[in-house]
Amino acid sequence: MIFLSRLKAFASSRVLATLGMVWLGVIIFAAVTAPLLAPFDPTEIDPIARLSEPGSLYWFGTDHFGRDTFSRALFGARMAILIGSGSVIVALLLGGLVGMLSAYFTTLGHVFMRIVDVLMAFPALLLALVLMTLLERSVINTILVIGIVYASTTARILFGMTLKLKNEVFVDAARCSGAGHISLLFRHILPNLISPLLVQASFIFAFAQLQSAALDFLGLGLPPEMASWGNMLSEERIYVTRAPWLLIFPGALIILSVFSMNLVGDAMRDSIDPRFKNDIAGV
Repeated sequence: MIFLSRLKAFASSRVLATLGMVWLGVIIFAAVTAPLLAPFDPTEIDPIARLSEPGSLYWFGTDHFGRDTFSRALFGARMAILIGSGSVIVALLLGGLVGMLSAYFTTLGHVFMRIVDVLMAFPALLLALVLMTLLERSVINTILVIGIVYASTTARILFGMTLKLKNEVFVDAARCSGAGHISLLFRHILPNLISPLLVQASFIFAFAQLQSAALDFLGLGLPPEMASWGNMLSEERIYVTRAPWLLIFPGALIILSVFSMNLVGDAMRDSIDPRFKNDIAGV
C-alpha cells in the first residue's frame, strides 16, 4: 500500500516522467516479446514489396530489400535495451570503482583522476569513434566502448561524492571501531551512493542510445546484418525523399526513448539526497 501511494503521488506530481516510464515499459515489453509480436522475420527479403508504403500489411512500410520495417524496429528495441543496459553496467562498475578508490586513496587518485581528465577532454562521440576503430564491429565491443566513454564521467561524479562521505561521522565511527578499508568502502560508503548511482545509470542509458545510433549511422557500431535503429537510419538515408517513413519511424523511436529516459532521470535526481543534487548534472 505504501508503494502504491508513493507511486500515485509520483504520477500526479510528475506527469511527464510517468509518461516516460510508461514508454520505456512499452519498449522493454516490445524487446522481450519481439519474436511473438513481429509479423515477419526481420531478415526476410521480399524484392516485390520493396519500399512499400505503411499500410495494413506493413505497418511501418518496407525497406529497399523488402524487409518489414515494423519487425526490424521491434528487434531493434532488443538491441537498444541490451546495449543501454550493458553500457550502464560497464560504466558503473569501472567508473564507480575508479572514482571510489581515487577518493579514498589520495595518492592513487592523483594518477587515476588525471587519466579521467584526459578522457573527459575528448567529446564522447569522438572518443567512441577512436576506440571502435581499434576493434571489430560487434555487440560486445559496442557495449564496452560506450561503457568506457561514460565511465570517465561516472568516476568523476563518484570521486566527489566519496570525498564528501569519507569525512562523515558514521565513517569515522566505523573506522574507530576497527573497520578496514574494504569494509569502509563497500559496507559504509557504497550503500550511501546507491541512489546517485541509479540516477547516473538513467542518464548513461539514455545517452548510450544516442552513441549507439551514431556509431551505427557512421558504420562503426553493430554489424550491418543486425536490426538496430541506428543501422536502419544508416541503410535508408539515401531514400529520405523517396521513402521518408524509413527514417521517420526509427528516428522517432530513438528520440522518444532518449527523451523518456532523461525525464525519468530528472525526476530521480530531484528526489535523491539533497547532499548530492548538485553533484549529478547528467552526462
